[in-house]
Amino acid sequence: MKKKIIAAMLLMSITLLCAAPAFAFRFPEPDWGALLREKENMVNETDFELYAEATSDHAPYYGARLEPRSGAYLGMIAETSDEFRPLSSYLTYIDNMNQPDLYYPANQMIENDDVVTMVGWTIHSLDMVDIDHVRNVLNTLSSYNKPMFIRFANEMNTDGIGDDPTRYVDTFRAVANVVHEYPNFAMVWSPIDLGSLDRPFEYYYPGDEYVDWVGVSCYSLRYFQGNPNTTYKDSVYFMTGDYAWATNRVKPILKFMSDNNIQKPVMISEGGVTTATNHGPVEESWVAPRLRNMLWSVIMKYPQIKMINYFNIDRPDEAVRYPISGYSYASDIFKEAAQCDAYLHSASDTADFVFRPANNAGTLAAKDGLVRLYTLAYMPKNPNITVNYYIDGTWKHSANQIPYIYNLDITALADGEHSLKISASGSEKSYTFYKRGGAIRFGGEPEYMPATPTTTSAPTAPAAQTISVTVNGEKLIFDQNPVMESDRVLVPMRKIFEALGAYVDWDSAYRTAIAARYGKTIYVKIDCPYMIIDSMGLLDPHIAAMLMSRETDPDRLPNYIDSLVAENIRTPLLDVPARLIGDRTLVPVRAVSEAFDCQVDWDDASQTVIINK
Repeated sequence: MKKKIIAAMLLMSITLLCAAPAFAFRFPEPDWGALLREKENMVNETDFELYAEATSDHAPYYGARLEPRSGAYLGMIAETSDEFRPLSSYLTYIDNMNQPDLYYPANQMIENDDVVTMVGWTIHSLDMVDIDHVRNVLNTLSSYNKPMFIRFANEMNTDGIGDDPTRYVDTFRAVANVVHEYPNFAMVWSPIDLGSLDRPFEYYYPGDEYVDWVGVSCYSLRYFQGNPNTTYKDSVYFMTGDYAWATNRVKPILKFMSDNNIQKPVMISEGGVTTATNHGPVEESWVAPRLRNMLWSVIMKYPQIKMINYFNIDRPDEAVRYPISGYSYASDIFKEAAQCDAYLHSASDTADFVFRPANNAGTLAAKDGLVRLYTLAYMPKNPNITVNYYIDGTWKHSANQIPYIYNLDITALADGEHSLKISASGSEKSYTFYKRGGAIRFGGEPEYMPATPTTTSAPTAPAAQTISVTVNGEKLIFDQNPVMESDRVLVPMRKIFEALGAYVDWDSAYRTAIAARYGKTIYVKIDCPYMIIDSMGLLDPHIAAMLMSRETDPDRLPNYIDSLVAENIRTPLLDVPARLIGDRTLVPVRAVSEAFDCQVDWDDASQTVIINK
């Protein structure tokens, strides 16, 4: 945390001591002119950049609790999600200190579906916070055996719970200490995106050790406070109306994090776009591009944003409402975005790619001869943009809605250098790319890709295709045949872990597979002679992967780990280690299955591995 936050907290303490009466905190008056100019700069910043689908190792990663290596969770309020499933996240709520458990039907949906859960724990008064009650609720939530985000006392920068910032911070820290006793939970600090202008984020940030993720409530409002006659200043201060774009509204919190070197994954913990007000439905021409902006442009421009939860609920008594159910065009936009493979489609899923500016996306391999490209285009007060694509000076394609997709057919292009230009509303930008075989690369020649996949270990002959694997009687279908090495069957990592009901991740830096199920986490590294079994999920995943890459003797590993964690660590030797076959990581099926307490048998007659959970 930088010195300016420490200084702000000291100023708060001095103000608290000097204020009259003694318990009342007095927020300093903002420099309204400077604040207006800052917001004007944000809403008037043009975005015009070509993006591509980069491999997931291009994604930022902070090593936070429940953070996917790449990709973003997408979800909404559980009870309103029927037509949009499958999703990777459910949003639900706990009310103050009155609710001992999640309400029906959200509780059953969370228990049965492969999702993470965003628990919005709403607090109306800090006076009522009872740590014993908090612990009791967390004990109940832990019985679900599901990853959960605890968003405690959110939107403090617009609410009475933020009247005394020091007390707010102390309360949040106390709750965070309890939440961190549960390895499957992550603590979320979540203000509202713009909030009260005289209550900056600095007053409420509890400190890095108490915060796992930074969240933000982010709503694109048709009118400020439902007033169609909103003044220019208010529409800029609060980014409403013409300026109501999610990529604008997240800028203040991201600037705060950048200014103070806060290295955390970010989420839109809840958000939406105004589809109706007390004056009636909002016009589709206003809603549609802003909904697309929230679901596409946010994760494209800001890959550190790794969760978006949509507030899909209609409250007729409220002046501003955000439902997409019942608005077919809005539902279709959400469903289309949800199919994008930069999103996680379940809690145990991994993203196929991450959006990156084309010049920084590396080698782009064609799929069926096509390379998919996108344009991030925002021009102030101009929601109706058409992007034109030109290859080597010849027009090829127009796209008139976010994310402005162009499927570039490279089959007719000769190997060598080519040009691509995008243009829209008087703006244009040119790029150079190089094509070789079935791949292109912007700004440089494609990296050589071997014609025949190689392995990182001794050659391993594929097993006969008659080798099968069943889990609870269901045969698994693999995209890479199992292999037999030293009488041990190895199978593709992701498929087997998901079949066992585990959340799976991949640390590309250390070539380590990470799988978690029911509080237990196992680590399997390519060519490593042992695996790590963390029975309570206490070991930091990045640390575990790093240690495996440095320490070849598993008996020495606990020496590097905190004693509390080391007590729960086993490092069994493997008969055969994980292998890289082609472009797939294969793991020893018996070892990983038994690590998750499954029964494993081998039927020699049918050449079948039989697993029962």
